[in-house]
Amino acid sequence: MTVTLVSGFLNHHQLSLCSAFNSQCDKFYYIATEKIPRERLALGYKDSSDLYDFVLKPYESKEAEKEALRVISESDIVIFGTCPDSYIEHRMRENKLSFLYSERFFKKGLWRRFIPRTRKKLNSRILKYKDKNLYVLCASAFLPYDLSKLGFPTEKCFSWGYFPEADSHKARPQRHNKTVKLLWAGRLISWKHPEDAVKGALYLEKNGVDFTLDILGEGEKKAELEAMVQNLGLSSKVRFCGAMPPEKVRGKMREADIFLMTSDYNEGWGAVVNEAMSEGCALLASSAVGSVPYLIEDEVNGLVYRYADKSDFLQKLLKLAKDKSLAETLGENAFLTIKDEYNAQVGAQRLLEFSQNTNLSRERGPMSKAPVIKNRWY
Repeated sequence: MTVTLVSGFLNHHQLSLCSAFNSQCDKFYYIATEKIPRERLALGYKDSSDLYDFVLKPYESKEAEKEALRVISESDIVIFGTCPDSYIEHRMRENKLSFLYSERFFKKGLWRRFIPRTRKKLNSRILKYKDKNLYVLCASAFLPYDLSKLGFPTEKCFSWGYFPEADSHKARPQRHNKTVKLLWAGRLISWKHPEDAVKGALYLEKNGVDFTLDILGEGEKKAELEAMVQNLGLSSKVRFCGAMPPEKVRGKMREADIFLMTSDYNEGWGAVVNEAMSEGCALLASSAVGSVPYLIEDEVNGLVYRYADKSDFLQKLLKLAKDKSLAETLGENAFLTIKDEYNAQVGAQRLLEFSQNTNLSRERGPMSKAPVIKNRWY
């Protein structure tokens, strides 16, 4: 069986899935539709396109694009991520088994479905194929709701996501911290709300918790956050560590007791959730993050707070910081969730099994029927 994944530049978030398909299929291709942007390189990303012989780069020449289109046409399964609509149209002319791999469509409001240009674009990309052999791999728990408002059959939507590297053979890293170590990681931009992590730090300080908070990343809010920390008298507790390459971020996760995920509904998936769970962190995560309904069961393998409910966030943070046993249990269960279920090997295997039997049903995890979860913003 030949499987092809068509998406943007090959990076660490996709590499484990590519490796899983490459090991489980007769033939696997990754079609990179773009070069890695300079700003991603500045954040520590690496362009892996030249390191693997399964990568095709159609942007290099007309001949390379012709070869990519041949592969798209002849593969048994094609998964479309970031790519021109013409690639999907080329495949669907023959109505062969295909999957659209997508985050949610309407991060900025469902009202956008009434914009003629947006509607035309979505029709070209997916809606005109709703009765064809095209299924949806949801990289956001809120995507099925968006699709339901467009008239796309939600029974063709499956839970999916991103699958950062997870070593199924390792044990959970142990913590021996006397001081509670908190971690926040991401771009320092408005919709990721890093200021909430600082507000949480202030709340812990006022309640006598011995802690440190490391904030990883760069962005437009950094100067504002640094001033906020200084004005609140938290400079000895909160450290700004700057941008780090992925392997060093994972190292910080291995040391942290608690990982904070504070994004709003603009966060399509949030791969740091998978990564922190894989390293055994206890997570406190916003309900608005696209990965959270798929990955976290509240009070079982993490804590979920109602987005924009600051009281809920602060109370759950204090609870987690004060109860070491709870943090240990949640961290262990988070680790097992990724190790046993939500990883690239399981995802690839289940998709291949589905391709042989489209009536195959999973109760949870990758390739389970995606529930229709209403976005509370609308």
